[in-house]
Amino acid sequence: MQHIADTALWLPVLRPAPSRWLDLALVVDDSTSMLIWQETVQEFLSVLVSVGAFRSVQHWILPTEEVAAQGLVLRSPAGLDHNHSPMEIVDPTGRRVVLVLSDCISPAWSDGTVLQLLRAWGRTGPVALVQSLPRGLWERSGLALQAVRLYPPVPGAPSLLQRHEPLPGQRDLVHGMAVPVLEMTPHWLGQWASLLSGELPYWDTLVAAVPERPNAPVVDMMRLRQEEPPEERLERIKRRLSPPALRLARHLAVVPLSLPVMRLVQNAVCRDSRPSVLTEVLFTGLVTRLPLASPSDGPQRKPDAVGSVLFDFLPGMRELLLSEIRRVEVLQTASLVADYVLGQLSTGHSPVTFAALIAEGDEAVAVARSEQHFATVTAQVLRHLSGQYESLAERLDQRETPGPDLVASPTGDGAGSHDPLTGLPASAPLLDRDGVLTELRRAAHLAATGEGTETVRIVLVAREGSGTSAVAARYVAEHRAAYGHIGWTAAGTKPSLCTSSDLQEAVVQGRPATWLLVMDGARPENVPPVLPSAPGVLLITSAEDAWPEPYSTQPLPPLRPSASMGLLRGLVPRLSPPVALRIATRLHDLPLALAMAGGFLSESDATEEAGSALLAALGADPTPGAPPAEPLADPLLAMCDLVLEQIDLRHPQAAPLLDLLAVLGPGPAPMALLRHVLPGGHGEIEAAVRALAAAFVAQPSPDQDLFSLRSSARRARLQNMEAHRADTARRQARTALVNCVAALALGGDGADRRRDRVALTCHLLPIGALTDPDPSVRAAVVGQVRFLVECGDLPAARDLAADVLTHWGPDDPLVVELAAMVGAQEEPGTVDPFGRVPDETGEGRP
Repeated sequence: MQHIADTALWLPVLRPAPSRWLDLALVVDDSTSMLIWQETVQEFLSVLVSVGAFRSVQHWILPTEEVAAQGLVLRSPAGLDHNHSPMEIVDPTGRRVVLVLSDCISPAWSDGTVLQLLRAWGRTGPVALVQSLPRGLWERSGLALQAVRLYPPVPGAPSLLQRHEPLPGQRDLVHGMAVPVLEMTPHWLGQWASLLSGELPYWDTLVAAVPERPNAPVVDMMRLRQEEPPEERLERIKRRLSPPALRLARHLAVVPLSLPVMRLVQNAVCRDSRPSVLTEVLFTGLVTRLPLASPSDGPQRKPDAVGSVLFDFLPGMRELLLSEIRRVEVLQTASLVADYVLGQLSTGHSPVTFAALIAEGDEAVAVARSEQHFATVTAQVLRHLSGQYESLAERLDQRETPGPDLVASPTGDGAGSHDPLTGLPASAPLLDRDGVLTELRRAAHLAATGEGTETVRIVLVAREGSGTSAVAARYVAEHRAAYGHIGWTAAGTKPSLCTSSDLQEAVVQGRPATWLLVMDGARPENVPPVLPSAPGVLLITSAEDAWPEPYSTQPLPPLRPSASMGLLRGLVPRLSPPVALRIATRLHDLPLALAMAGGFLSESDATEEAGSALLAALGADPTPGAPPAEPLADPLLAMCDLVLEQIDLRHPQAAPLLDLLAVLGPGPAPMALLRHVLPGGHGEIEAAVRALAAAFVAQPSPDQDLFSLRSSARRARLQNMEAHRADTARRQARTALVNCVAALALGGDGADRRRDRVALTCHLLPIGALTDPDPSVRAAVVGQVRFLVECGDLPAARDLAADVLTHWGPDDPLVVELAAMVGAQEEPGTVDPFGRVPDETGEGRP
């Protein structure tokens, strides 16, 4: 008005329109413990966006548990596969606020790594730390907190420029940048906002002081108490827990500590469903975090499957807490969680219930064992409840390494030349196979107890990859003490029969005078015409279903869909139940094919996209709801083709090993032979072995001295191998044979070397050693016959000598030498492999 009066000009007066001043970057810690706060984080983010106080709100992920492998990086929630530099959120104009949301438990906080990142951000703008833990638990984090009075020189000043001084009665302040630590409440956030905007000239608060250079890590007092007796630890912790947290801890002792299960129990037994109650249980010294998978293969996504167990009670704590809860409450909580877990594991089928598990239903037990941590905890709880559940607990509490037909070494003093158990598969969890194992025990009981005089002949019949070897191995492991002599013969190799002297020695040692011979992957023509006359069991695994009398066939049914899906998801936890079910169906629920699929997906990112890609590679439409494709003629062979192709691409150092194993015989090959073929040093050879074993196409012995290729993988490799490539592999194998025999002959007469020499025998014919005219190869063959004679394995020496005669002819000078060598060991009057009858001097005559 004054301007109009003075100038008589009606002109508008312009003033700057108010605008939002600052941007906000919310950086959320992505550690394991922060998973508890996922819902709270999303709610907090929604509040920050809807309040309208900032020009923009950015959401970033800070993977603090991957610092050792990835360094300090940021990720966008929309693109977790891509790493960003932490400096991308720096605004040189100083108009961006950085809020970091964390519980500060990850080691990257206590060692000062993340604090130095906060200092870098604080050079250009204000930085604050929002602590997700309740105030009473802040001292358990990786931060050293101090009470100070904070003075910003101007509104929105960078943290590095803000002045701070200790409050009266506080110790001297460590020099450095002060980062306010805020509780996620309106009071704390409001006070900080007032300081930031200039409404408050100062603020008395708690800060984390960030020195210019990182200090030594803060000592975790809980680690210093690891030797504290469990009883004393529990009593001390109980004094710090709130009543709702203590009640929750007692009920959580009944269940595996995965996030979905813990939330389920909290909602059922506590009126207070805030994450802080669960946090009290997890971070007061009762439990420990389980290690995550190595992040070296790329960014990790947190799984939400039932099996994503992230925590476990410290030793002794679960038992003590179970003793403080009534049995009826234990049953109620166990039933609630078991129904949930079993229902999740049997998605797509009739849900398995806790009642069915208590009744020891085979399907319920198989489904429960597909999630091993759940099965182990349930077994422990059942034993606590009553001794009547002991048999069920034993079935659930199996701690063997999962995976079909993995090789293991029998207990004993090692595999010598007469060791019949070389190549015995490990006793693995039998998913959905308990009924078959029971029938096998019943059929073999008569001979195993020595009550019968005839040999019991049992054939486990199923298509290749169904797990017959695993069933036979489990039977051997459980009933080893019932037999005086046990033999295991791999497919394509000749069995070693026990003799009367073997059984006499067993009786002297206090073992029964009975025998068990397992012929793995045999056909009717492979069975010896004459078996030991003593009571015994001939157990055969075979894909042939036509067996004459007196063989008793036991068909091995396919896995139930719930069990096969559980096997696959046990290997690939991030695979959803629908995709896992479709893959299992496509592979005809064959355990070995499922194991290969698990290894195949583990080599990739193991995401839903990878699962869909596998379905497409197997000839199925991966689109949900698509009509089923034509069944695969040989799903195991199709899976082998994909796995071998992946090995050639990702592990080219394993390709020569694959070629060599494909041209060898079906039995296990000594590593002493393979090392004479493979290029590179010991480390490269071991890496190739590990790659094939991880893909389930080959299996090493526990001592890593024997290695064998699965028959399905051998067929797949040979089908795709050119003739000249196979000839090259055989030629390399023969050269390695010469060097290996020479090295073993010079190495003495140890049990390991005798075992390696025995293992060479079955490979001589497949690699062409009997048809190679090279004098060094022929000498190695003669040396192998001589070795078999000297170690007392005369039947094997006779068989090899007969093969030599077939290929070399009777007039060859080396054949004459072999005739004298073998004939000297024959009984007078018997016909040797060369059609001669040795006399009393060992000399042969027509």
